[in-house]
Amino acid sequence: MNFYLVFFLSSYLLVFLGLAGLFLTEELSSPYLLLAAACLALGALGEARTRKGFLPEIAANIAMLAVFVLTLFPIFVLQAPPLQELVHFLLALQAVKLLAPKKGRDWLQLYLLSFFSLLAAAALSVEVSFAAIFVCYLFAAPWVLVLFHLKTATESAGKIPDLESRLLSWSLFRLVGGLNVILLLLTLFFFVSFPRLGTGFFGNSWATGSAVTGFSDHLALGEVAEIQKNNAVAMRVSIEPRVPQRGEFYWRGVALDFFDGRKWRKSSSDTTPLKRRGESYLVGEPVSNTALLVRQRITLEPSGSAAFFTLSGPVAVSGRIPYVFQDSLGNLQSAFPLPFQISYEVLSHPEAGRQGGIPTSDALQLPATDSRIIQLSHRVTDGTNDEVKKARALERYLRETYRYSLTDLPVGEGDPLAVFLFDIRQGNCEYFASSLAVMLRSLGIPSRVVNGYLGGEWNPYGEYYLIRQSNAHSWVEAYFADRGWVTLDPTPPVLRPSGSDLLSSFTHLVDFLRMRWYRHVINFSFGDQYQIFTAIKRPDIWFGSGLRHFSLTELRKWLPAFTSSWIGLPLLLGCLALGWHWLKKIKSGK
Repeated sequence: MNFYLVFFLSSYLLVFLGLAGLFLTEELSSPYLLLAAACLALGALGEARTRKGFLPEIAANIAMLAVFVLTLFPIFVLQAPPLQELVHFLLALQAVKLLAPKKGRDWLQLYLLSFFSLLAAAALSVEVSFAAIFVCYLFAAPWVLVLFHLKTATESAGKIPDLESRLLSWSLFRLVGGLNVILLLLTLFFFVSFPRLGTGFFGNSWATGSAVTGFSDHLALGEVAEIQKNNAVAMRVSIEPRVPQRGEFYWRGVALDFFDGRKWRKSSSDTTPLKRRGESYLVGEPVSNTALLVRQRITLEPSGSAAFFTLSGPVAVSGRIPYVFQDSLGNLQSAFPLPFQISYEVLSHPEAGRQGGIPTSDALQLPATDSRIIQLSHRVTDGTNDEVKKARALERYLRETYRYSLTDLPVGEGDPLAVFLFDIRQGNCEYFASSLAVMLRSLGIPSRVVNGYLGGEWNPYGEYYLIRQSNAHSWVEAYFADRGWVTLDPTPPVLRPSGSDLLSSFTHLVDFLRMRWYRHVINFSFGDQYQIFTAIKRPDIWFGSGLRHFSLTELRKWLPAFTSSWIGLPLLLGCLALGWHWLKKIKSGK
């Protein structure tokens, strides 16, 4: 094996890993990333052919000076974010160094730049895929540095010994392996022991993640249809006590009570901060029957919305959140929109959802409405004076008469609800919910439209529900004097494609790993450090009941679900086969 070829490939692999980490972020300009990638390929090509760069040394020095000046210009003149421009400078500098001739110090500078790239990627990315790049870099860096040391030592001695035989010897691999183990242990030590406050509520000020369009304090007809075409994850929820795997949960986000004929919004923006007791914010009056309480642990993805999603009837909210506000419609929200991931816990009670306050006149407000809609409302409910029966009759009529569709929605200058009800007779959930709310109001029944999510996919690995943007939904809350606020859903059931078992199992496994990454790495906090140090001081906690609980409870739950899946058992058998093959190879080598 040619020593220089191994050194060259290993060095460029290290640079590639640093750039790959930056490719995962969405905070950087694509031209800079593409420039660095192109120069990496050109530099590798030139190095493989002539061991010389494409740029003369003087041209490379001029280019680096130009890069420095071009970096200062957007920071001081265009007021661009300094961190982003510094990373752009890092990429441009690497691009120049890759094309320039390389001596010993140039290789070291490239290694240093790749390390800074990895640090920048760690700060800007929260994706679990970064973990794979980080581990690869952790193993590649000692190997490259050992090769660089061999190269410089032999070149300074003026001779090239039989390096090929050293590369194939177990002693070198054991040396690098030992360095990797030491680095890994040091990394874990500093990660666990370094003081931190956690990302908490404020998150990362310059790595906010990719915010997906969520819900705001208004809703234009047809808006949810666009969200429903997005399959991105909205949130993950674990529930206690356990409920059936495919329950039709209504995740309430924002209620809207004013309708202008095309758009719903809140009639008032006034909010009240909730009182805090200990770690929890209290919502409404205390409930008597605590046996019906449902606990939800929610991890909400970046949405750009201020809404806290909950099951109906929240009575308490807790988490690393400084303030929780509530408005007159029962909406729970933060002080500002959430462009980053946040975790919180909610206690809900089914009876609390019916309270929700006495409706105001806005719950009966109607815009200029097509007379045919009012006539239809009376015709469908003719024969009963009971308001609940009227509401159920309208709900049933809309469900059974009209077709659900995300395409060919009512458009044009006319009344969109009239077009939906009397012309095209198909639409998505906003049209069904808006029609029911208007028809109820025409009968004198207070009502409002609610935006949120419906249902969710059960993830057997993490035992939580995965709610996607495609689960976005609108429904109605109607008020009855003897029952309070009652949920009504006039939208026909939608049959969602389930996909293959293999693909579904793999998707759930990947999402479970991503969830653990966020929980135990990205959101690792002072509280987690305290638990670890407590376990170290009290070995009985770690090696006693805590470990028994994990092995007998957690492992018993997780392992059968993993091994019984289409991917789990083959992956487990493959790992065992590789381990057996590796052991045999070591024994034969000895």
